[in-house]
Amino acid sequence: MQSIPTTRAAGPSRLSEERRCIIFAMVREVLMDVGFEALTMDVVSAKARTSKATLYRRWQHKTQLVAAALEHSERIPIDTVDTGTLAGDLDEVAVRAGEDGGQTARLLSSLTHAIRDDSHLAEALRRHVVEGHLDALRLLLHRAVERGEVSRDCPAIAHFPQTVLGAMLSQRTVTGADPDTTHLRAYFRAIVLPSLEYRPH
Repeated sequence: MQSIPTTRAAGPSRLSEERRCIIFAMVREVLMDVGFEALTMDVVSAKARTSKATLYRRWQHKTQLVAAALEHSERIPIDTVDTGTLAGDLDEVAVRAGEDGGQTARLLSSLTHAIRDDSHLAEALRRHVVEGHLDALRLLLHRAVERGEVSRDCPAIAHFPQTVLGAMLSQRTVTGADPDTTHLRAYFRAIVLPSLEYRPH
């Protein structure tokens, strides 16, 4: 199993923050278009209008470049959701997932095969993309528990973050369509919320 140990620059970086952002955006765009396997430094260089030498001075291998792009990727902004009720929060999560247009789901899908063979890339994806969303959902649920909407003993609590995130990111894989706000709202109301209504006897 090949693993690239660091995303740190191989030498002094001469890239401005603006140029780095452009490069990372192009990396994510290429990933979503053709996947990790077809992504090359040549393609990124052409897309970002940056020389290959510039890229290689900063990142010795495309895995380092992709990991850095993941580190600087924007997550679906569910960490600011706070409507005052769990049902309202999930409705808003559905809205924001729909507004993402499936970009996060496509990004994850583009790396499915690559992360099986590269533990460093898998860790970068988990740390910078997946865990950020899960943490936001855990906070959302914590507030619901504190408000008394959900029992602390409810068995579904342990599975809530993964269930919601899975619904947000898997629709394209299952149906071929990008996440849809109406579909997600219906799913959350029919499946997620009822699972949290458990009350211990």
